[in-house]
Amino acid sequence: MAEFTLAIASGKGGTGKTLISTNLGVLAAEEGLTVLVDCDAEAPNGHLFFPQGLRQTHPVQVPIAQVQASLCTACGLCRDACAFGAIRMLGKAQVFEELCHPCGVCVSVCPTGAIREIPQRIGEVEILRPAGREHLILVTSRLDTGQVKTPNVIQAARRTAGQFPARIVLLDAPPGVACAAVASLRGADAILLVTEPTVFGLHDLELSIQLGRSLDIPMAVLVNRDVPGDTSVEALCRSREVPIVARIPFNREVAETYARGGLIVEEFPAFRELLGPIPSLMRGLRAGKGIQA
Repeated sequence: MAEFTLAIASGKGGTGKTLISTNLGVLAAEEGLTVLVDCDAEAPNGHLFFPQGLRQTHPVQVPIAQVQASLCTACGLCRDACAFGAIRMLGKAQVFEELCHPCGVCVSVCPTGAIREIPQRIGEVEILRPAGREHLILVTSRLDTGQVKTPNVIQAARRTAGQFPARIVLLDAPPGVACAAVASLRGADAILLVTEPTVFGLHDLELSIQLGRSLDIPMAVLVNRDVPGDTSVEALCRSREVPIVARIPFNREVAETYARGGLIVEEFPAFRELLGPIPSLMRGLRAGKGIQA
């Protein structure tokens, strides 16, 4: 189990979560075993920054309810018990697999044993040990095409990450504040919210702060593509009492490096000094210590 789990999140896509996550992972691995978890199961891309290495892939399965029509008496108990509306009576009980949240209630209430749960593959978890990075492990959640149970794949990836005696686990969360984001953030020790000084960035930062508050997890903000003289993010953070831990100025060379799969901490030494202190600052935040903006 990790000593510390830090989630990197944002409401808006494209703010730079993976930029921050991958580079923090490289820096943290210089001090001890680090596990970076790509929780964006619908569109994982952390692996693009570590193209070489040893890979292991494991399927993710969930038990989905199936009805044996010959045993079904159409009593409707399973339909009434299902909290997700996944069962309808169309002559006999019919299960809508996309709506099934494998909870097993329908199996337990069926008086004739007509319902059983069958394992169904919904995705996979990949474990990558990047070449030349002895103390870094990348765990990737990947949802199969056509599947919708994203949280289950994310949870499987996080369980896999928990098997390693890591000094720190970094969770690269998916964008948004829906169930996939909740599955990624719940249980983290702290959340680093990555935002940008745009109208959409501010709007979604507000939503992310609300989510973090609801999960009772301490938060701090990193401003990416910071613009000199713009105080919009600072004003929002001050009003919500969320500290700003770092600011990355807008830089075309950084964008070009990221676009070709490069790591900015290895190409721009200044970013080592900028990002390096963040994990310890976030640990302090968890311990109740403040962060100066």
